[in-house]
Amino acid sequence: MRRRRVAPRFFVFVAILIVAAFLLARPLWDSGSGQALIREVDSSITQSMDCVIIRDESVATSDSTVRIEYIGRENTEVAAGDAIANLYTTGYTESLLTRLEETRQNIQAYHKTLLGTIVDGDLDRMDAIVDICADDFCNLVTQRTRGNLQTVVEQLETAMVNRQDYLRQNKRDDTRLTQLYDEESTRLSSIQSWRVESTADRAGVLSFYIDGYENDLTVAGLDALTAADVRAVLAGGTLANTAQTRQTGLYRIVDQDAWYVALVSNVNSWIPLVGQTYYLQLEGFEDLSYTATVTNVQKTSDTVLAVFRIDQPIGPLIYQRTGRATLSISLKSLAVDTEALYNQDGQIGVWLNDVPGGTFVPVDVLSTEGDLSLIQPVVEGALQTGQQVLVK
Repeated sequence: MRRRRVAPRFFVFVAILIVAAFLLARPLWDSGSGQALIREVDSSITQSMDCVIIRDESVATSDSTVRIEYIGRENTEVAAGDAIANLYTTGYTESLLTRLEETRQNIQAYHKTLLGTIVDGDLDRMDAIVDICADDFCNLVTQRTRGNLQTVVEQLETAMVNRQDYLRQNKRDDTRLTQLYDEESTRLSSIQSWRVESTADRAGVLSFYIDGYENDLTVAGLDALTAADVRAVLAGGTLANTAQTRQTGLYRIVDQDAWYVALVSNVNSWIPLVGQTYYLQLEGFEDLSYTATVTNVQKTSDTVLAVFRIDQPIGPLIYQRTGRATLSISLKSLAVDTEALYNQDGQIGVWLNDVPGGTFVPVDVLSTEGDLSLIQPVVEGALQTGQQVLVK
């Protein structure tokens, strides 16, 4: 009887079947064919880690200012167009101000000479107020007393201006005195020729404290923010514009009602999801609690950068750039045994036991605590409570 010859394509077909069977069975071999159920749990997640604060703020800068005369007050609300400071540009020298003060002292001394034995109760009262304010200033500077230095300086300046105005309004008809006042006017005009008024370009809270990161950590630059940037700021390093901003920054105006917190975490321990709302507290400010919403999440192989938006008054954190943040959230989520998580070509997921060999379903791991991991499928609805997954 004649033997039938087997065609080569038969062996090719058998080889394809063997490879397919291997691929389908591989997850079962790797997992030891163990199985676990997807559960729904009520959970709370609390994470504490270093963070960077990013504010919606604009910085006024100048590279030609040699002296600043502040008009606005620290940590007060201003409107667009409000006068913030007088800037004295290149060409101004402190000697101009020194000569002006000398002329004013001469005016005051000459007034007293003209008054002689004449009693002027109003002038005596103004002199006493100036002396009291000057004593308060000296006591604060030498730390013999405690108080608000800015307030005392403003009180002293007001008392001195009031005395000058009184003397000017009640000046005697005297040639020498007239010459002194003309000299004061000339010196004032010389100083004012180098003066430029700086006004607020927006509404917000005024602050004269600049840390140098204002032009690097901006709301407009949030999408370009990297984990390396956050780590650099936490370490006290510099970014692209830090040094220049420190040199030329004059003051900043801050939107106190919308600000951001950025932090970096290990991708295997915690991944927040866009839209989730956390409660946030900063170490040292335990009396303040904020509601923070996740607006941006960037994942790499081992790092997650998360950005949170807070729509509440920033309060004392207007002076804070870094800190230790505690974030907490309560939620219902799906949970599986940690051993049910597989890394498939860099993507974390579970093998759903629905067909021979299983179906790989990518997931985000919200948190891992021991043998239990809280997960959320990358595609909404891809996993349900009660489904079986393969375990390693």
